[in-house]
Amino acid sequence: MVNVEIRELIKYLKNIVADEKPENDVLEKYGKDPDFVELDGMVRGIRSACKKHFEMIFDLFPDPTIITTMEDGKLFAYNRAFLKMIRTRGKTIIDESFNIHDLYFELDKRDQLIAELKRTGVSENMEIMVNDENNEMFVGLVSAQAINIDGEPHILSVIRDITQIKRLEEEIAKLSIMDKLTQVFNRPKLDDFLQCELERSERTKATFAIILVDVDSLRSINESYGNPVGDDLLVAVAAMLQNNVRVTDIVGRWSGEEFLIILPDTDEKGAVTLAEKIKTIVENTNFKIVGKLTASFGVSAYRKDLLPATLISRALAARNRAKEKGQNRVECQ
Repeated sequence: MVNVEIRELIKYLKNIVADEKPENDVLEKYGKDPDFVELDGMVRGIRSACKKHFEMIFDLFPDPTIITTMEDGKLFAYNRAFLKMIRTRGKTIIDESFNIHDLYFELDKRDQLIAELKRTGVSENMEIMVNDENNEMFVGLVSAQAINIDGEPHILSVIRDITQIKRLEEEIAKLSIMDKLTQVFNRPKLDDFLQCELERSERTKATFAIILVDVDSLRSINESYGNPVGDDLLVAVAAMLQNNVRVTDIVGRWSGEEFLIILPDTDEKGAVTLAEKIKTIVENTNFKIVGKLTASFGVSAYRKDLLPATLISRALAARNRAKEKGQNRVECQ
């Protein structure tokens, strides 16, 4: 069994290592003992060296890192990377009044982080919208560890600014569903919309229709003026289509010179009316370089037990009839 004196000394040394206040009665009891004084100095020296090493590593750590009080969010320490991030984001004054709450736009997220720290001691990779001094948002990826300083709970947090990463992710996601040239939906995304709309109509009995828009004579325009002129025309037509449909309608590029419009809660008559309106707008517009332009339209409406491919094939057949009858027409099937 460890005797009382050894237990007292072990507890005293643990308190020093843990940066907690040691008991005064131990100092009074053993303070004049040369062996105790030597051991006490050795432990304090080791602890001081470790603290200096930690501070050096903390300051040189490449990611913005801070230590805050657990309860009120007061800034206790920060490293160079954090200071650089704050300056970049517009915040230049950091003093004892600085509160980490000033950074957080989503304060409920910080509450979640603290609750997790109190429960497990660790929180990893929590995305938090952070509000900078200029009231601009950036996305911070926060990993945190609960630590004890002078007997009080603190939080060691690493905050990575992943705003650019999130923007790139959004751009990649956008590129996966948008046509690069015209900035309307691409063919794969149109297929998804068609399937969803068909399933919705089968479930709710609501009607919907589609319009296939084919720009007339685009091949000859490309041959006469060059592909860049034809591309500009497609961009102009795409914008024209988007500007003349409802918010709930879907416009996409179906193929080279073809666009598809998906019209939820619209019957054949309503689709034909819209197609006629767009046809008139196209033929009355003076386009750059080429002047006048026309388009042919194929309309098809939902019928029970149809597949997306069948709906499209009917719109294609209607479009072909419009072409055969002289272009610049609206046909339905």
